[in-house]
Amino acid sequence: MRKIFPVSLSVAAVLALAPANASPVSDSAGNHADEEMVEEGPVSELLLIMELWQTLPLEMAEELQEYRASLDAEFAAKLVPTGAAEPEWKTKGIDLPGYLESLPGGIDDNALLTVGEVPMLRFFGKIPADILADWEPILAGSKAIGPTEATGGDFLAISPNHIIFVADDEIQTGNARCMKTAVERAADHAIVYRYSGVPFDPDSDASLGAEAEAIVLHALIGGLRSPILCSIVERDQRGQYKHLSYTPAGRPLAHMDDPNDHLEFISSVDLYQLLNVSYSSETAGDEPSGSAEEATEPSL
Repeated sequence: MRKIFPVSLSVAAVLALAPANASPVSDSAGNHADEEMVEEGPVSELLLIMELWQTLPLEMAEELQEYRASLDAEFAAKLVPTGAAEPEWKTKGIDLPGYLESLPGGIDDNALLTVGEVPMLRFFGKIPADILADWEPILAGSKAIGPTEATGGDFLAISPNHIIFVADDEIQTGNARCMKTAVERAADHAIVYRYSGVPFDPDSDASLGAEAEAIVLHALIGGLRSPILCSIVERDQRGQYKHLSYTPAGRPLAHMDDPNDHLEFISSVDLYQLLNVSYSSETAGDEPSGSAEEATEPSL
């Protein structure tokens, strides 16, 4: 699932789709969000947010359908192999779970951070129970598995205030990790969370803008389908780590990889600082703020 959500999108173009007067409503649209997801806290605020998540995609249905068609075409182009099958592709790179297990704290206390167009944090073992203490669940796909039940998974930023979690559904062969099955609809496997440290203000353009951005990106990217994809992490001649994508037969998918992504192994996790602060900086055209805690690099 790692490669499905990080697709190239113009934030300005996406936000241009959203109605200028987007705001929560409380009439016939009703609130069909997962009420069991509402926990103790500012319930009225959460209800307003979840109602917006229900109504805005309906208001924008025609625009979303048109934009999704171009996004589907873009994703299909990225899936075209860029070379012949590489016989030894599964042995390239590093054994990620093995390396993380060798670090202080083991596989459960370390993760892989990708800083790039779509900031992402990947766990390969049990996810810390308190990692979402400052986050409220907003929407869950029908096939989604929560972080406490998952054995590994990805957290991705989709707005300055929102993240998505997708549970790990991969198998490892050699140093390669491959999806177990193809995905018909990415959003079915995702849970959306909102950072509670930033209150929702229906009268604030910035607050509504962040909500609309997350809703539109979730609707567009979440509608993607994908064949089985594989990936490895390799260390280049500069000592930097990079993702390499492949088909299950070992054909490279270079168009799926962003050469500007920066990968780090980290052991101190603050989702908002790692993902959303970087996301905000990049959408503003700045460099990602801060640097993650360094970890000892593997010997290759």
